[in-house]
Formats: sequence, structure tokens, C-alpha cells
Amino acid sequence: MRLKRNKSKKTLINQANISLENIKSQLNHTSDLKEREIHSNGQTYIILYINSLVDQEKLESKIIKPLTKMENNDILNELYSQEISTAESNKTATNGLLDGYCLLIKKDRNSEGFLLKTNASTHREVSEPVVEKTILGAKVGFVESLDKNIFLLRAVTKSTDFTVKNYTLGSSTTTNVSLVYLEHMANPEIIKKVEQRIKSITLDSIRSEGDIQDCIEDHTLTPFPQLLLTERPDKASANLKDGRVALITDGSPTVIILPATFMTFFQTPDDYITRWWLGSFFRFIRLFSYIIALILPALYIAFVSFHYEVIPLELVYSMQSSLSYVPFRPFIELMIMQLSFELLREASIRLPPSVATTFGIVGGLVVGTAMVEAGIVSYGGLIVVALTSVSSFVQPNIEMSSSIRVLGFPLMLIAAIFGFFGIVIGVLCVLIHLSRLTSFGFPYFSPIVPLNIKDFKDTIIRIPSWMMYKQPKDSPHFKQEKQSRKWKLDDSEGPY
Repeated sequence: MRLKRNKSKKTLINQANISLENIKSQLNHTSDLKEREIHSNGQTYIILYINSLVDQEKLESKIIKPLTKMENNDILNELYSQEISTAESNKTATNGLLDGYCLLIKKDRNSEGFLLKTNASTHREVSEPVVEKTILGAKVGFVESLDKNIFLLRAVTKSTDFTVKNYTLGSSTTTNVSLVYLEHMANPEIIKKVEQRIKSITLDSIRSEGDIQDCIEDHTLTPFPQLLLTERPDKASANLKDGRVALITDGSPTVIILPATFMTFFQTPDDYITRWWLGSFFRFIRLFSYIIALILPALYIAFVSFHYEVIPLELVYSMQSSLSYVPFRPFIELMIMQLSFELLREASIRLPPSVATTFGIVGGLVVGTAMVEAGIVSYGGLIVVALTSVSSFVQPNIEMSSSIRVLGFPLMLIAAIFGFFGIVIGVLCVLIHLSRLTSFGFPYFSPIVPLNIKDFKDTIIRIPSWMMYKQPKDSPHFKQEKQSRKWKLDDSEGPY
């Protein structure tokens, strides 16, 4: 529930809908629910609030002190500096109390009920994003406050089309969610689908944005993420300008961007800050590293087990000498190494940052060297797993990087059974699966499937900004002319 300030005086509600005893009962007579009586100008007012959620200094200076000095009993005019809303029912009043508001009513009268904003602010200050770091980009990240995240997003976007719609999810515990989009740039069909899916969520509580993601994504049985999670306001704003929609959850420092395509997960803000050919090169490196991390272990197993003729003769002798001391088949060997590195990765995540870096480096070297010297794995297997791990870390999105960890194991198994032919079949199955996926009805593997050459201008490569027109053609901001470099037509410095 998001309460908006009401500056105009409304008709006061029937207090029969508001019962202090019912509100206390709904809150289980919790010990931090406080009740205070204020006497002013011959009237007695009751203030009900949850002590652990309100700012005591704000309550005293902004509400209680003005009430005691009130002369005309006009609450709306006396408390004009506060966000005020009328409470229409016990449920509205209870939800307001849980949001940090205080409930103000007149004693022995069933005509008035107001919710006043006095919530305490315990959110951290804006800081640099932890996961999505950039070299030249903005050093600002989202925080756990819904209002502050909307502020950060609006401050970067600065458009009259910036639209916010608020929703409350959860039946037993409530969570505030905001839908943000640009009115004339977002597809109305996408907005309609998002609103329909949000309203259909009937969970008792929302623990994180992952619960919302599970309820609204098109396909749940797939390792590929269909919604983009970001902690960067500049990245979220850029996607809004491309016609996408953002979902902001109260209490979460990440924002959901939808719809998302496969190539969206390989883009970073640095791609648009550096020269276009540098951004294209780095984007190609990310896509290439994804392919390497996905199929390199499977290729090693297939070549060593079935296709020695593909490997250069000089390398065959050194690999055979290394493999002769390993008592396991290549598939088992790589499985041991991959699982060992997964354990080291998970352990380093749980450790403090000052220890995690040292532990990851030393642990990887010690474990890998010890396994090779003990004859459990070969040098070739160790090199392959190390290259796979490095390639997976190149991915700018952690969810897309995790898909490698899921798909790598079945590809290794099918390569151990059928060799290179099995890898081809496995990769074809992955491509067919990608072609069938959608994100809110939008093709997930576009512009590759369905093929659209014109949309390749910001996928694997990024062409100069003055050649890109991302706004929908039905947008009033869409312009077909190349206006950004029109000065070149009258300049003698040379062609474009």
C-alpha cells in the first residue's frame, strides 16, 4: 500500500469501520504497539503506532507538538507538512501501521481517522554496485528502499512519460511493488500482460524478487533467465528508453527488467561509453567466452575418448603420458574437477571479502596441483577446467553465467557416450530450446530467431549511436532521419 498526501479536506470517514480493539487484535497485541492520548483545545486524540517502525523524533516534533498547540481542530491544516491519508477500514489502518505510519483518531467519536507518515529510515546510503561493476560508468546502485530506487531511476531518466503504478502483494505479509515504464515508448500489450500477471499472484508472502520472477516468467523449466535483474539505475533507465518495463520491489536492491532477450544479458553500460568498435569487440569476447565455457569440457572428453586424430600428434604423446596415470575415464576426471571448483566457488562466496580472494586463488592452486600430483586428474583436464571457469566469469550477468554450470554437465555426459556427434546433437537441442522460448510473448532468441537483419545493430555488434533508432515506430519521439550527424552533409572534412 502506497499512501499519497491529500492536501484537500475530505469528508471524514465513519469511525464504525475503525476499531482500536480490532486493530490491536489483528496485530496480536504486540508489545511494541503503543497508544498515546493527546489533549488539545478541549479535544482528546488517540495516536496508535508501532514503536519499532516510527521515527520518535519525527513523531514528537511533526505530529504531537503541532497537535498540542492546535487552536481550530483542523488536523489537515495543522499537519500540512506531513503525508496524510484517511483510513477507510481496519485493514487499511493496520497496513498503514505496518508501513511505519501512525493512526490518529478522536476519542469517543466515530468520525475521524488519519494515517500520518512517521516511518523511520534505516536504509543504507547509495553506493557503488557490488556485482555489476563498470570502468567508466556511473558509480551509483539501487538500495533497499522502494521510494529511493524510484527516485534514482527517475533522476536518470528525466522524462514526462515516466509512469509509476503501485501494487501490494502477499496476503499474510504485504510487499510493495512498483511498475515503472515510459508511457509512449513501452508496448501497451507488454504493460497489460505485466499487470495481469502481477494481479494474479496469490502468494502468502513475497520473500524476494525471485518469488515474483517465478510467478510471472513465461517458462519455468529452463536454465535460461527470461527477466533481467540489475542493480544499476543507468542500465535500468537505458532499458526503459528502449521500450522495456521495470519492476521495483520494496526491500530489494535489484530491479527486474522485462521483456529480456538472450543478447540482452551480454550488454554492459561500458559498451555504450567506449567507442562503438571497442564495445562490439568486448561484446563478441563475452559471447565467445560463453560458448567456450559451455562446450570446452565436452569437446575435451570427446577428443580424448573418441577423436584422437583431431589432436596434433605432438600433443597426443604428452596427453597420453599424463592420462596414463589417471585411473578414471575423462568424464569422471572432469566431473571431479568441475565439482571441486564449484565447491571452491560456493565457499568463497560465503567467506568475508578479505579472505575470499586469497582462499579462491590458493585453494584452486593447491587443490588442482595436489590432484594432478596424486594422479586423480591430468594436466589437460586441469587446464580445460581452469579455462572454463575463467570464461564463465567473463559473463556480465550472474544468472546467464549460472546457465553454463547447469548445461555443462549434461553436455559432458552426452559427449562421453556419443563423442563429437553427441555434442552436435546437444548444441542443436539448446539452440532449438532457445528458439522456442519467449519473454512476455516476445521471441527470446531474437533477432536471430526469427531472423531480422535490421535488429542486429545492437546485438553481437554495436553500431554508432547516431545510426540506432531504438524507439518504436509508433512513438512520437521516433525520427527516421539521421539528424545527429547532419552537420557532416555541409562539412568538408570527409564522409561519415
